[in-house]
Amino acid sequence: MVTKLPEFKGYTVDMRLKQFRKADRNKPSIEFIDFDSEEGQELLAEYEESLEEQEE
Repeated sequence: MVTKLPEFKGYTVDMRLKQFRKADRNKPSIEFIDFDSEEGQELLAEYEESLEEQEE
């Protein structure tokens, strides 16, 4: 079974690994932002807020 992970601001949101990930097709690398980093905390708060807005 294949499950598509949610996306937010160009990042794939991986709740299991607690990371935001962004892959660039033109570069052979993937950017990782851990939820517990400062940038990750900011993105996570924005992501959770966007989910709450969708529920309303």
